[in-house]
Amino acid sequence: MKTSKFFISALFCLTLITSFTSCSSDDNDPKEVIEEELITDVILTFTNTSDNTDTVVLASIAPDGQDGASTETITGTFTAGATYSLGLVLTNESENPADDVLNDDIIPEADEHFFKYAVSGINLTMTRDSDDTDGAEGSKLGIKTTWVAGAASSGNVQIALIHEPQTTDDSDEWGASTGGSEDLNITFSGVEIE
Repeated sequence: MKTSKFFISALFCLTLITSFTSCSSDDNDPKEVIEEELITDVILTFTNTSDNTDTVVLASIAPDGQDGASTETITGTFTAGATYSLGLVLTNESENPADDVLNDDIIPEADEHFFKYAVSGINLTMTRDSDDTDGAEGSKLGIKTTWVAGAASSGNVQIALIHEPQTTDDSDEWGASTGGSEDLNITFSGVEIE
């Protein structure tokens, strides 16, 4: 009888210790990881639709990716009254050869990406082209856009790429979204229209 009581007591203690030291099932659940694209070089080339020698190039070079240090440069000025088409280049120069992130990663996964744009101080308007790629939530991705330069002015141009947005809205052309994470968010300061 003493042996049975001892065995039951030992079993109870072992069960109690196990319940205190075991991990909960939440600790073993994998955390959702949103894998962002590694983008080192972002180049926006605006080309005048009436004069292809009239270009404005905005470039951001970030050797460790867009979360690290970057250098932004602006070459050229917009011509007042002119219309421009935007050409985008997004690459990962840390790969050899360089990875064409736009064509190899973003466009094939357009339903997981969305470009947003914004301007401040500068008289630029933008529309998403009708033949732009369909992106997340049925919105236009934002890789084929047309820009019109208004009166002489200067200010900022911003581009952001959202990865796996929860919602997107391109009804105001510039683009709005909720959720997701930013693969890039760059502001070019001192852009000019003459």
